Amino acid sequence: MDRFIDLFKKGTPRVEIVSAATENELTSVDRVADNYMSKKCIKFVPASGAATRMFKDLYEYCDHKVETDSVCRFFDDLENFAFYVDIKDFIDSKKLDRETVEGRNAIINYLLNNELNYGSLPKALIKMHSYEDCLTTPIDEHIYEGEHYLNRDCVELHFTISQEHEDLFNRYTENALEGKDNVDITYSFQKKQTDTPAVDMDNNPFILENGEVLYRAGGHGALIENLNDLDADIIFIKNVDNVCHRSRIEDTIDSKKMLASAGLEVKNRIDRHILEILSGKCDLHGIDAFLKETLKIVHRDELTRETALKLLNRPLRVCGMVRNQGEPGGGPFVVDNGDYTDLQICEKSEIDLNDEEKKKILDSSQFFNPVDLVCFVRDYKDEKFNLLDFVNRDRYFISEKTYKGRKLKALEHPGLWNGAMHNWNTLFVEVPLSTFNPVKTVNDLLRDGHRDLLNVGK
Repeated sequence: MDRFIDLFKKGTPRVEIVSAATENELTSVDRVADNYMSKKCIKFVPASGAATRMFKDLYEYCDHKVETDSVCRFFDDLENFAFYVDIKDFIDSKKLDRETVEGRNAIINYLLNNELNYGSLPKALIKMHSYEDCLTTPIDEHIYEGEHYLNRDCVELHFTISQEHEDLFNRYTENALEGKDNVDITYSFQKKQTDTPAVDMDNNPFILENGEVLYRAGGHGALIENLNDLDADIIFIKNVDNVCHRSRIEDTIDSKKMLASAGLEVKNRIDRHILEILSGKCDLHGIDAFLKETLKIVHRDELTRETALKLLNRPLRVCGMVRNQGEPGGGPFVVDNGDYTDLQICEKSEIDLNDEEKKKILDSSQFFNPVDLVCFVRDYKDEKFNLLDFVNRDRYFISEKTYKGRKLKALEHPGLWNGAMHNWNTLFVEVPLSTFNPVKTVNDLLRDGHRDLLNVGK
C-alpha cells in the first residue's frame, strides 16, 4: 500500500514533450495491399463502459427540470434516433406530449429506467443505427467492419466487457452471429488484480463502511494484460462507440487497410535490419537513417549495434490520426526520453500546462488521437512479444472521483495507447476525419456519421 500512497503524493507524472507531431512526423502511405490478411488478425474492442454518461443531460433534466439546448435537441429530433422505434408505441399509447415536463419525464424514464433500461446497458448494446431491415448496435457495426478488412475466412473479434453484462453480451452476440459461420467473437474481463486502491484528498487510504480499503478498476491501461493474452500477429484496436453508418463505411475500411499495409511494410524492414545486426554484417549508418526517417527515433549518442537492436526489437503500432477539431483527448507528440526522442500519444493531463512552452506546443497540435491502432506484436523470430515488458510504469494517472458523495483520488494504470505502449515503435498516419464518429452523448447520434448518407436532411 505504501508504494501506491507514494504515487498519489507525486501526482500524475508529466511527459517531456518536445513538439507536437506535424506532417513531417507522419508516415505517408503510397501502396495499400491485402497481404496483411495472410497474418492472423484480431480486432480488439474495449467495450466494458456503461452507457450512463451518454444520457447525463437527460438524467439531470429528470432531477432538476431545467431545459438545456441538449435536452431540447434530443426531443426535437426524437424520431431521428434508431431507438425511437422502441419508444414510439409507448408515446402514442400514453398520448404523451414531449413538450411538457410530464411527457418528457415519462419518455426519459421509459428509455433509461424501465422497459428499455438504456441507462444500465453497456454502450455496446445501445441501438445506434437504423436500416430498412434492422436496427444495429456497436457490436453489429464492429462485426460488419471486421468482415471487410480482417481475414476473410475467419473474422476474429475480441471484446473486453464487464462481468455484470456477460449474459446480455452472450445472448446478443449469439443472435448477431446467426448465419455468420466465418465470424468468431471472444471476450474477456478486466483482470481483478489490476484494480488499484483509492485514497482520500489527504492521500490516506479510502476506508469503506466495513473498514476495508476501496479498490477501483485501474482504467483502460489495465487492458494491456488482456491484449497480451491474445494469440495474434496483428491486432486492430478501436473504441466500441467509434462506429459509423454503413452508408459511410468506405473511408473506414480503406483507412484500416492503409494502416495495416503501412505497418506490415515497416515491420518487414525492421526484421531485416535485426537479422543484419545479428549476422554481424550491418550498416549502422543505414539503420540510424531508418530509425530517424521511418520510425522518427533520434538517438543522441553514436548508435551502437546493441542500442540499435534494443530500439528495433520492440512491438510496432501504427496509429491513425485525424485533424484536430478541438475534441477532448490525447494527441501525437515528439517526446524526450533522455537518450533519444520518439513518437508518443500523450493526454492533456500528462503535460505541464504551467510551463508556457509546453502549453504552446499543446495548443499548436494539428492532430488528434481517435484511438485507431494496428499493432504488430510478434518479433523477428515470429514469437509473440510479452507486451508487459514494454510498459512505462511511470506514466500512470491520478484523477479525482467520488464514492457515495465522498471525494477521493483514483489511480489509473498507464493508458493503453499512452504509457502502456510507451516502449513500442510508432508510426503516425493521417486518416480521414470521417472515420472518427465517437458517441459520448446521446445527441452525437444525430451527427452525419451516424445517419444514412442518402437520407440526411430529409
